[in-house]
Amino acid sequence: MPADRFYITTAIDYPNSVPHMGHAYEKVVADFYARAARLRGIETHFLIGLDEHGQKIQEAADKAGHPPQEFVDEKAEVFRRLYGQLNISFDDFIRTSEPRHHEFARELYERVSKRGDIYKDHYEGDYCISCEKFLTATELVDGKCPIHERPTTVVKEESYFFRLSKYRDQVRAHIESHPEFIYPEERRREILSRLNDDVRDLSISRSTFDWGIPLPDDPEHVLYVWFDALANYYSALVRPKDITSRFWPADCHVIGKDILWFHTMIWPAMLLSAGYELPRQVMVHGFILDKDGRKMAKHVGNVVDPVEVMDEYTVDVLRYYFIRSFSSGKDGKFSVSDLEERYNSELGNDLGNLILRVAKLVQTKLGGRVRIGGEQREFSERLNPEAMIEAYWKAVDAREHNRALEELWEYVRATNAYLNDRAPWRIKDEGELAEVLGAGVAALRIVAHLLSPVMPTVAAEIAASLGVPLESVETMSVEMECEVSASKPLFPRREDEKRVSAGKGKAKQPQADVDPFSKLEIKVGKIEAVENHPDADQLFVLKVDLGEEESRTICAGLRAHLQPADLVDRKVIVLANLKPAVLRGVPSAGMVLASDRNDGAVVPADPGDAPIGETITVEGIESNPKKKLSKSNFEKAPLSMKGGVVVYRDKPLRTSAGEIRCDANDGASVR
Repeated sequence: MPADRFYITTAIDYPNSVPHMGHAYEKVVADFYARAARLRGIETHFLIGLDEHGQKIQEAADKAGHPPQEFVDEKAEVFRRLYGQLNISFDDFIRTSEPRHHEFARELYERVSKRGDIYKDHYEGDYCISCEKFLTATELVDGKCPIHERPTTVVKEESYFFRLSKYRDQVRAHIESHPEFIYPEERRREILSRLNDDVRDLSISRSTFDWGIPLPDDPEHVLYVWFDALANYYSALVRPKDITSRFWPADCHVIGKDILWFHTMIWPAMLLSAGYELPRQVMVHGFILDKDGRKMAKHVGNVVDPVEVMDEYTVDVLRYYFIRSFSSGKDGKFSVSDLEERYNSELGNDLGNLILRVAKLVQTKLGGRVRIGGEQREFSERLNPEAMIEAYWKAVDAREHNRALEELWEYVRATNAYLNDRAPWRIKDEGELAEVLGAGVAALRIVAHLLSPVMPTVAAEIAASLGVPLESVETMSVEMECEVSASKPLFPRREDEKRVSAGKGKAKQPQADVDPFSKLEIKVGKIEAVENHPDADQLFVLKVDLGEEESRTICAGLRAHLQPADLVDRKVIVLANLKPAVLRGVPSAGMVLASDRNDGAVVPADPGDAPIGETITVEGIESNPKKKLSKSNFEKAPLSMKGGVVVYRDKPLRTSAGEIRCDANDGASVR
């Protein structure tokens, strides 16, 4: 890994259907490495996106009755929403229908053409529409595509070809001389073995459909999806040019094993022909399997909805399970019972109980304050983390994320064992007690930092409870006095071990007659008091009257946009059944709904003269609110602005006093 910059990408998803567990897994793995690089102070650029051209997109759009661009625009929002729910920290989201991508893809084609590496001919062969590729007879299984298990179509058409065969030996030599280029070694050997056979030239255009990028010299043809799609890794960097020079070549392409050939033979050959540097590494992950070892697929009926799992266990728990349970480069079996077991034993018992007892002991024995860092002999001698930290980063650099987390968890267990051995609850000497509990807090500070690429929200909550900064590796050892606050159980014990039916090999199907809006409980409230959040510059802490016995405390991100005087005695609308949370140490029970104005301000929605406590409705939807609504449940019922009115699916939100209004942009989301 370069000392100062890191460019990581994922495969761009094909939005002809809804995102699934495999999409979620790949993005979380890449996000781990992006966050780990940032934690080390490395300037990082993280790219994800969508591959929006090709025959199967056009067919899906036709089936849906929409123009292709409108179809992919709608799908893009679905994918973006999932990656927001997964807390993916991407820096750019590339879509191949964007002008910036079209511009570079044509430039790439022209560079390759000028090299003499493109020619026109006819092609006939077995074509898999789902893969967007021709298959050889040896690749077919009973006349079907081995990945999608569907019959291929015999296609004969005029096409432009890329002289892929010309670059076989050069690509093979690169792979042989750069053993780190393909990870894991198993996939490297697979490609080298395949390169011992003849390599056919690649068809790179189609003329039987028009949803794609027209060739500059023959607009009757559009670029074949792989020659188009692979260019995204570079096209996302072409504007501004200083980004290209800073981040290319890519340090790591994270992909699934089913697209290995495209990324380790076709993409390098394209770059060699065009005169660009090759990426430094292609990291290949396995498939997500069900508990019986079958690849998850709709036609099998074993697909698990990642949003459903997040609703039950939180996004951080799902992220932890991906990184902890699935060996890097290997297929992984997704099992709800295994996730449940790790939740209770590793997260609840190992980590959760450690945080609770350290925080409680510091509060009860030391008045909530303890000094860490500097000359802390007890910590350095009994809980010295240097070996663990070195092993953690060694595993990260080797692309073995599961091993990195295993090293961290051994340290969590060692810290628990240390506290059991030292028994601080029996120590009478205050100096000795401060040393022992300080060692526990110092250990947890390191755990929070190294856990942050996996569980960013949980890590931030741990750091807030300990009163320590969570910024970079440098802050893991700085000398400071910590003010330790009460820590709520981060992983409360779950008694019902079968809340998600997907672990039984059958997908949980949502009820068709339940509208997502019906699960929301949005009420009219009145702000009684406003204070600045003590530990978050963007947040106000509000006291809001919702017509209940007691007013609620709600944290709201309005501090950069409004003054307290603008909010006191103001009526607002509140998502009242949102799961309670603790934001930087302050409990929050609800969410004040607001939207964006043209000048960049965020303004709350206005219920007018509606009475306090009234429930807000939408015509034709019967209210049946969920008791504790997750953020992802709320996002399934997206609210937006239309003509100054808050709407859901173009229907206005109403009270007895009329429509809910807001001085915000048309089309802006209300959240």
